[in-house]
Amino acid sequence: MIVAILELRAHILRFLQRFQLVVEPVVKFIIAFVVFRTINNAIGHETMLMSLPIELLLSLLGTFTPAVILILLAAVVSLAHIYVASPILAILVAILMAILYCFIARFSGKYGYVVLATPILFLLKIPYVIPLILGLVANPMTIIPTACGVVIYRMFQVVSSAAVADSTLAMEDILTLYIDVIDRLIADKQMILTIAVFFIIILAMYLVRKISMEYVFEVSIAVGAIVCILGFLVADTVLHAELDIISMVFGTVGSMLIALVFQFFRLALDYTAVERVQFEDDDYYYYVKAVPKINLAVPERSVKKISENDETVFSDEIDDAELSEEERYALGEESVEDEEEDEPFFHNQ
Repeated sequence: MIVAILELRAHILRFLQRFQLVVEPVVKFIIAFVVFRTINNAIGHETMLMSLPIELLLSLLGTFTPAVILILLAAVVSLAHIYVASPILAILVAILMAILYCFIARFSGKYGYVVLATPILFLLKIPYVIPLILGLVANPMTIIPTACGVVIYRMFQVVSSAAVADSTLAMEDILTLYIDVIDRLIADKQMILTIAVFFIIILAMYLVRKISMEYVFEVSIAVGAIVCILGFLVADTVLHAELDIISMVFGTVGSMLIALVFQFFRLALDYTAVERVQFEDDDYYYYVKAVPKINLAVPERSVKKISENDETVFSDEIDDAELSEEERYALGEESVEDEEEDEPFFHNQ
């Protein structure tokens, strides 16, 4: 069973490596399409942006652009929806998103997709996948794009509940609306606690996977899941954050399974063949622990086609080998003895 799973893993990885030039754009297109479809379903006020051709066009544009540009496109689409519902709130959201975009462009780097994935996974009730995976592959600084994603999700929740269709408001009403939205964002305990717990998860997993022990990555995932559950339980009990504990527990378990699958395809180690090496140079004496990776060599199946011409040549070769010396002479071929008799006289001198 284990060998079959490892062979399946090897086949999948080999397929991804062989067709990387095709698979990568397809995956980016699917991610972009999911992002724009989620925005349209969650905020959707502008009907033109919700049409399938526009979504496909935006997704195609996001396929061949960096993650930062895709985030910018998603922000523009979100602002367009909010502007239809409330031009007043659109201005405030534009200012807040410009501030967040500066952090994203400066600190996110290759983890820009985390900003997009976080709100989507919140809608799917499994946002805990983000810190569990980042704890495996990144350092604690990735809390910056994660926090930006959490802020964007909570901001759109607040803005959606505060949006008004009528833009003809008095100046006092506009200021009141601004102050109310900002106060709700600043006083959002759930947002602040979520960012804090996510940071603790990433930090705890980062520290655990630096320890030299067997199955360290799997152990770090388990530690991250435990920290996640305990962190939100403490936040709900002590700080009265009003969290959905049952949904959080099931979401954490599902996120842990996803993280384990991700780790299995990312790096599989054979702890039964661990080697420990000691050596020295002029300055240091080294103790090295080497854990081999599990990389099954998948044999390639080669099918050899034998045509009728090949069979004819093969049979001719067999018949020619079975010919006697007289038959060869009759066919105009010289025997070995004839070749020896025809040698020049001076050769034997």
